[in-house]
Amino acid sequence: MQVVAVELTARLRDDIEAIESHLSGLGELDLRALEMKLPRNASAGSAEMVTLVLVYREMEKRARA
Repeated sequence: MQVVAVELTARLRDDIEAIESHLSGLGELDLRALEMKLPRNASAGSAEMVTLVLVYREMEKRARA
């Protein structure tokens, strides 16, 4: 059972990194449009909430640059 959990966690990390990479390649307008389309009341831990957090992190990273 632990092996399965480790494998799933590794795959999840890979998927999150792929989303981060994709978001970093988006233009500012596309990033903002994606932000507007994602629900603000998504369940904690849901794909929508994780994506929204990643969008906010990318926007924050760009604002600091």
